[in-house]
Amino acid sequence: MTKFILVRHGQSDANANGYLVGINEAPLSPKGEKQAMAACEYILKSYKVDVIYSSPLERACNTVKGVADALNLPINTEYELREFNFGDLEGLTHEEIKNNFDDSYSKWAADPGTFIPPNGESMTQLQARVVKKLKEIGKKEEGKTVLIGSHSSVIRALQCYVQGLPLSKMKYTPWVVNGSIAEIDFDGESFYIFKYGYDGHLKNI
Repeated sequence: MTKFILVRHGQSDANANGYLVGINEAPLSPKGEKQAMAACEYILKSYKVDVIYSSPLERACNTVKGVADALNLPINTEYELREFNFGDLEGLTHEEIKNNFDDSYSKWAADPGTFIPPNGESMTQLQARVVKKLKEIGKKEEGKTVLIGSHSSVIRALQCYVQGLPLSKMKYTPWVVNGSIAEIDFDGESFYIFKYGYDGHLKNI
């Protein structure tokens, strides 16, 4: 059995200032740095982490860096674990998307699980690449506790997969706040969720 600990990155400048980034870079905000520190402290107290993987994006890597530094472990980055590709919507504010891509904004707001942004990817593509990579990691690191620096769309799409829900139901899955934690076991074939969106360590931030 492999245990995955997925932590959503701390608040980014994009989150704080209301613009959209998926595969593009956005550094952690001061609040995000505090969230990352709190998440790392909680993980170090609660788990014996054996290996660390992350999305290659800076905000995800920097969220798990505290654990990596404390345990003297490398952060293995995997391209397939990156956030959703928002295509032409990358870097735009919600207002700019509304004004320039009104049809896309309406579809995204109504059904994020089936929305495909112009020149972006589908959530089906994201889910497929993430599940495939986690299965590869789970088999390679069998029996270990694996920490992963992650993103909201990745975690929510994974939840749909684990629970056997179509992505059209993703809009009903609970939101995962910045710095929150999911705990998922993998037995070589199937995933099992034990914790989702845990944020008890963030109460004072």
